[in-house]
Amino acid sequence: MIPSDLTVIQQRVLDCVPALNLPPDAHVLDAPCGGTAALTVALQKSGLSAVGADVDLDAAVRLGSSFVQGNLDAPLPWRDDTFDAVFSTEGIEHLENQFAFLREIHRVLKPGGTLLLTTPNITALRSRMRFFASGFFGRDSRPMNESARHPLHHIGLLTFPELRYALHTSGFQLTAISHTHIKPVSYFYGVFVPWMWVYTKIAFHKEKDPVQRERNRQVHSALYSRSLLFGECLMVTARKSA
Repeated sequence: MIPSDLTVIQQRVLDCVPALNLPPDAHVLDAPCGGTAALTVALQKSGLSAVGADVDLDAAVRLGSSFVQGNLDAPLPWRDDTFDAVFSTEGIEHLENQFAFLREIHRVLKPGGTLLLTTPNITALRSRMRFFASGFFGRDSRPMNESARHPLHHIGLLTFPELRYALHTSGFQLTAISHTHIKPVSYFYGVFVPWMWVYTKIAFHKEKDPVQRERNRQVHSALYSRSLLFGECLMVTARKSA
């Protein structure tokens, strides 16, 4: 029985697992797994050999030997080519070095392995409007408490082009772009799409490198997809080269 304490984001990730075509009893990593480790448990109950990793020790109560405490800003404690897939839900935006994290994920994945990652979609229209008005993106609508560094602070929010760049320069190939959920109020901001589309098209036209111009066409297409315009969280799938 699948756990009932999955968040909306975790449930969406779980729904996408069959499409990944993982081998039976695939060895997968859920990092960060969070204190409840709900997704890790759900992955185990779906037949996968899942391990959860987090700085929060609370998950150890639920996962037992399937839990590894670890700081995701540091090297991961697994050998090269260990996992068939890695799931990372709402984690990368909390890390001090996203590039180091992605390189570590790439290292512990088997050749051809899959990374499924979610992160707040600050590229969404509602988030961009919030930044225009306040200087703060959605999901961080006010300054962070500076009393001390907290592991849940959103210190590394990424736009979609930045996330794509980080993935591609860390050895991954982006294979799918989607969203976890959409709030109906987000569609209200669709009125701004036409002029934004034209503005972005003109800005991208300045690129002279023909190879990068083709990449820019891909980025432009993604930026004006339903997922990026209105999704609350990005959900991307990337593959390690075989």
